[in-house]
Amino acid sequence: MSNQTQQQIVIVGCGRVGAELALSIYERGHTVAVVDSNPRAFDRLGADFRGRTVQGEAIDRDVLQRAGIESANAFAAVTTSDSVNIVAARIAKDLFHVPHVVARVYNPDRAPIYEKLGIQTIASSSWGAKRIEQLMLHSGLQSVYTAGHGEVQIYEITIPHEWEGQTLGDLLPEAHLRPVALARGGRGSLPDRSTVLQAHDILQVSATEEGAALLRQRLPTNGDK
Repeated sequence: MSNQTQQQIVIVGCGRVGAELALSIYERGHTVAVVDSNPRAFDRLGADFRGRTVQGEAIDRDVLQRAGIESANAFAAVTTSDSVNIVAARIAKDLFHVPHVVARVYNPDRAPIYEKLGIQTIASSSWGAKRIEQLMLHSGLQSVYTAGHGEVQIYEITIPHEWEGQTLGDLLPEAHLRPVALARGGRGSLPDRSTVLQAHDILQVSATEEGAALLRQRLPTNGDK
């Protein structure tokens, strides 16, 4: 999804991370609806927030429909309960087919459960809001670090379903690209060219401008709403 196009975002949970996420996305010009069972939680959004607030349970389908989930481009579950987050994320993904679903997870041992369900997770509260925003609004290839005068950059990409089962060597031309890091189920690793990819892996590669262009050409057409 491009951050230049207005997106419709649903966020469940209006704690510190949820409020920060909602305000940041709203300030970028996107349409935001925030769901929380506690009406006082919406006070965190401040008087300038003009998005929607919906009081109700995050796992109630009627509540989510009032928040506009049926036409949402992305969904984030950031309540203080792992159980609520995983159920809400599954509802968004499996029942309403929201293209981009991200859930906050407090217990890292539960991350593999989310992974098997194809749900991206964020475990760190210190940078959770910004990281969730990146995953929802910048799902394609994006630069996260520039070396020198830009001759080489580190790019990040969320692995699409179409690349599942392929190795990094199948996808990356060695002359222009090098794998740097891979996150799967909330756990990081150092990949090599024999690493077999899974959908929703988060891959970082160092690349020249030519390598990044080649990788973009290989990306499948996004099936966003």
